[in-house]
Amino acid sequence: MKRFRWRWALVLALMISGCAVKQDKDVRIYRDVLDSGKSGPAVSFHPEDPLTLKAALGLANAQNEQLAMSGENYLQALIDKDRALAAFLPAIHFDAIFMHQKKTALAADNPLIAALAPETTADMPLAGDMDLHPFRDIPALQSAGSSAKIQQAKLLDHQAILLLDVAGLYFQVMRSEKQVQVLRHSLEVDRRRLGDIRMKEASGVARPVDVALCEAQLAKTRNMLIAAQDDVKNSRAMLAFLIGVPELSGPLVNGLTVPSTDWRTDALLEMADKNRQDLIVEQERVKAAANALEAAWGEYFPSVSLNLTRYLSRDTAPSDVDWTSLIQVHVPIFSAGLIHADVRTAYSRLRQARLAESYARRQVLKDLRLAVENIQGDDQQMNQLRVQVAAAREGARQAEAAFNAGLGTHLEKLIAQDALLSAELDLSTARYNRNIDYVRLLRVTGVLNPELSVTLSSDENNFHDTRK
Repeated sequence: MKRFRWRWALVLALMISGCAVKQDKDVRIYRDVLDSGKSGPAVSFHPEDPLTLKAALGLANAQNEQLAMSGENYLQALIDKDRALAAFLPAIHFDAIFMHQKKTALAADNPLIAALAPETTADMPLAGDMDLHPFRDIPALQSAGSSAKIQQAKLLDHQAILLLDVAGLYFQVMRSEKQVQVLRHSLEVDRRRLGDIRMKEASGVARPVDVALCEAQLAKTRNMLIAAQDDVKNSRAMLAFLIGVPELSGPLVNGLTVPSTDWRTDALLEMADKNRQDLIVEQERVKAAANALEAAWGEYFPSVSLNLTRYLSRDTAPSDVDWTSLIQVHVPIFSAGLIHADVRTAYSRLRQARLAESYARRQVLKDLRLAVENIQGDDQQMNQLRVQVAAAREGARQAEAAFNAGLGTHLEKLIAQDALLSAELDLSTARYNRNIDYVRLLRVTGVLNPELSVTLSSDENNFHDTRK
């Protein structure tokens, strides 16, 4: 009977202590935050496939390892919150105690002593312990909840920074590829110009210094073309690294629509106050510091420890005891200033958190003003560049007409076309800069997401979410 009871107790202990960890479920916790509660995009991309900005953002959100590492930090903060909640729950444990000792000489001569000190004993207690310190544990639980929110906000802020970097590299590649096209045409123009000036030198019309200047310009254009080609390679490699693909050789297709509106800083600031993740981090840190202060004060209050033990089997004296209970009250009287030091430190950290929140709010206001001013400057620059492109296009048309009528040279036609391409490059660069500045404005206001589903506007709602 006793052997059967031991086996039953062992099986019970294994059943209680055994707990499987579902890793997929844990990973899904922070993936739901990154994917806005929806399933992430299917990761299937070929290096030669066309790549839209939205697809690049989705790949980065799904495959970037550093973003996943931030997600694990958020998961660990949630686990710490569960650990803080465990302070309010009893701990139940099973302890099997086996002892074997030699019989003493005194026990050999006294049967009563031998009965009280047997050679072999086996005690199997099932115990429950619980510590009650609500003045400390309740604020600690609230502080752990704020810490989890901090890690969630950090995760979303890391996501926004990553998406901004991906968008910047995406438009950098497009701009550099456009520059390569223009420089190749400019290189052909410089070659023809050099040939033309050498013919003039042979005829005695041009000076040797003119030939040297043309050769220097040709070498400069070649160097600019090499630099632009290297920039395309480096930017594509970095973009592929950020979005988690081995190579990126296909065309980039710009699918970003930037609205034209008058941006209001006060309305955007109201949005940022609700959605800017780094500001939310500082706000939650203030709450966590306030709760930590309450927990520090709670150390001055008494605490109670409870213990209840039920013996499944007991051989030690007194062997007829079935259960025991213990209530312990701890009242701090003198702590050598340790609790007082903890309270002072908690006050200091609370003041520090409030200062950090104030600094972050001013940082948000500064970022918003700069983002709005940059977009306004991009609009003004694009208006002037459109005039420049129109003039260059008219010059190219007239040079084409003069060449067809026999009144102009082929070199003059190429020079006019090169001027048009350069003006179009400047306009494209300004357009790409405006796209980047708009994505940066989305990040500054805290509404940048992988789907680019939020469109800022100047209406009463401040922004429009296109997600279904």
